[in-house]
Amino acid sequence: LSEDDCKTNGWLLDGFPRTPAQAEALAAAGVTADCFLFLNVPDEILVERVVGRRTDPVTGKIYHMTFSPPDDEEVLARLEQRSDDTEEKVKVRLEQFHANVEAVKGSYSDIGVEIDGALSPDE
Repeated sequence: LSEDDCKTNGWLLDGFPRTPAQAEALAAAGVTADCFLFLNVPDEILVERVVGRRTDPVTGKIYHMTFSPPDDEEVLARLEQRSDDTEEKVKVRLEQFHANVEAVKGSYSDIGVEIDGALSPDE
């Protein structure tokens, strides 16, 4: 975050901090944000989004089997699912998230913005 491009263009931390201790460590390191975005998405939608995610190992492109499947059968045949993108593992991650989310949001209450992440990109 101390690199010139971050100082000039800004930065985004995706999925971090996840715990109050991480939020405190950022503050102790002097890292301050202008805005804290919280995407509010129901658990069942998150599970559907994660479980359907696949990656093309050749191109690195990410697809979703329901929302954005590949048009090409060859690409479809080589898609891979991450080992932690199963319903069981996603639910464990969500439990950890729910145990920490309010404390993390509290660290950024003065700059927090909640966004309805259940809406389509067009909405």
